[in-house]
Amino acid sequence: MGGGLSRLGGALCLMLGCATTAPKPAPPIEPPRPVLTVYRVLPDGSTTPWSTLTAEPSDFHPPAERDWCAEPVRPVTSPADAHRVAMALTNHRVPGLCFEATGVPEPTLLAALVRGTSLVTLRASGSSLGDAHLGALRDFTAWEALHLDGTRVTDAGLPHLSGLRRLSVVRLEETAISDKGLAFLEGLTTLRRVGLAGTSVSAQGLRFLSAQAELEWLDLSDTSTDDRVLAWVSGAHLHTLILSGTQVTDAGLARLRDMPHLTWLGLARTGLTDGGLAPIGALRALEALHLGETQVTDAGLLHLAESKSLEALVLTKTRLHGPGLQHLAGLTRLELLHLDDTRLDDAAMRHLRGLVALRELELSRTLITGAGLASLDALSALERLGVSGLAVTADALAVLQKTERLTRLDLSHTPVGPEALAHVPSGLRELDLSRTAFNDEWLPSLRRLSRLQSLRAERTLLTDLGLGQLGELTELAALHLSGTLVNGSGLAHLQRLPHLAHLDLGATWLEAHYTPALQGLTRLTWLSLARGRLGDAALGHLPPGLHTLYLTRTGVTDAGLDSLRSLPHLRQLDLRGTAVTDAARDALSRERGVRLVTGL
Repeated sequence: MGGGLSRLGGALCLMLGCATTAPKPAPPIEPPRPVLTVYRVLPDGSTTPWSTLTAEPSDFHPPAERDWCAEPVRPVTSPADAHRVAMALTNHRVPGLCFEATGVPEPTLLAALVRGTSLVTLRASGSSLGDAHLGALRDFTAWEALHLDGTRVTDAGLPHLSGLRRLSVVRLEETAISDKGLAFLEGLTTLRRVGLAGTSVSAQGLRFLSAQAELEWLDLSDTSTDDRVLAWVSGAHLHTLILSGTQVTDAGLARLRDMPHLTWLGLARTGLTDGGLAPIGALRALEALHLGETQVTDAGLLHLAESKSLEALVLTKTRLHGPGLQHLAGLTRLELLHLDDTRLDDAAMRHLRGLVALRELELSRTLITGAGLASLDALSALERLGVSGLAVTADALAVLQKTERLTRLDLSHTPVGPEALAHVPSGLRELDLSRTAFNDEWLPSLRRLSRLQSLRAERTLLTDLGLGQLGELTELAALHLSGTLVNGSGLAHLQRLPHLAHLDLGATWLEAHYTPALQGLTRLTWLSLARGRLGDAALGHLPPGLHTLYLTRTGVTDAGLDSLRSLPHLRQLDLRGTAVTDAARDALSRERGVRLVTGL
């Protein structure tokens, strides 16, 4: 009987359906969260994002380039964070640790995430890394490359770097170090790249260079070094030497004859005269030469007549008048030539007609007129041209129609009107109209430049009405509008620009009640509100993606800094000339790893 009832119940279930509880679906398996952002390091030293990494091992294939690095995806604020980052660094055998968008963690956490890894490179340029961080890393001696330029490192912290016997790259530009701090480099013979520009070092502290037989790259610009350093540096492998802004003279430059592999040489703002050009002319491999703000004259250019490998030559603010340019006529590989702020006149322009490889030509603030610009018709490869401050008219610019490759044009400080834009190649990417008669009425003429990516209109009569029309130039990524009549009522129109990342509204009439429109500029990473009338209230409306923010000489106070703490990507901040106290600045920098702009 019982079995029959059971079978009957089963049949009824089949016929009528029984109320059963469905098994709960298994929760979805979340993929591991990225812990590191991987960057490729390009030949010029800059970086570009490549991929992300989790803490667990994977089949990740690093960039083909040997030099790559990774940084924490999020700020490291706890031992647990440091442990996860250290695991990722170790499991993927990351060779370089960098800090591009994420602030440097406090010293103990930095030491924790480095310990036990395969790191050999530290890239902390422009970060808040200081002496305490170096102290925390004193037991880590595997470093081969230290990029500490623009950090808070001082002489007091450098002794912690003693014992780095494999160090080959040291970058300390723009730091508060002197000869005393360089003692940690004594005894090393492995250095290949050394950067000490903008520091307080002198020739006396650079004797360690005499032991660097493999030296390839040296930047001592804007230091008090002198001719003695040229006697100490080995030229066997040196390809880059930058001595701009130093006390070297013609006498010391005679040593350049023993540096046959030099390809880049910087001697701007030195005591160089025509006599010092003789050994430079003997450098047959030289590709780039910077002689700006020296005593070079037309006669001295004769020494460069056989520098056939030259691709870039800067003669800005030299004593040129023009006749000497005939000696450059045979430099057919020349792609960049800067002649701005010289006494160059129209007659000199004919000597440039044979430089058919020229891609960048700077003629700003010379004596050249529209008649001289006619020679540009022979330079069909020209891509970048500067004529700022020249007395040129729209008719004189008609020659630009023959420079079809032109992508950048500087017309600032010229008397041109909107009709000049009709002669500008439609493929132009960058245009500077600062300190011209530019105003809202020019905008219809500007529309034909549909590929424009950067516009400078500083110190012009542009108003918010013009901003509405700028919103039609949808390729714009950078707008420099400082010193204009903009008050902010037209800012919402800029939200139509999908690529806008750089916006300068310094010294405008921007009003606080229009600043909420800034939040809609979601791609913005660089913003200047400097020298404006804004205060703390405006800081609550800043776009979240900001990386760099200038608040110089505004009404910002300590109370406004809480709003800045909500900007997750903020890396550089200028609070000079504000009422923000030193204590509040230091706290923000320490907590968020923000670099504060200093100086005059």
